[in-house]
Amino acid sequence: MMTQIVPITEMRNTSKMFELSENQPVYITKNGYGSRVLINIEAYNRIKELLLDLELEERFKRSETDGRNEEAHQFFKRIRDE
Repeated sequence: MMTQIVPITEMRNTSKMFELSENQPVYITKNGYGSRVLINIEAYNRIKELLLDLELEERFKRSETDGRNEEAHQFFKRIRDE
């Protein structure tokens, strides 16, 4: 799979952009510099889930070291409320 890098002017051709981004990210440039990345919804959702997992892990580690060690249900309630 080859990295797709396209100028922003290519965004006019939405069908082509959807096709290019189906299985890989498409890097969009503006004035020759990276500006955006177009990905399909499944990839976006996987990234969101991964980031949430990392955030939860970090918050749980912090709760163990800051003296607020608590039961899992209390921990999740607390972070939802923050």
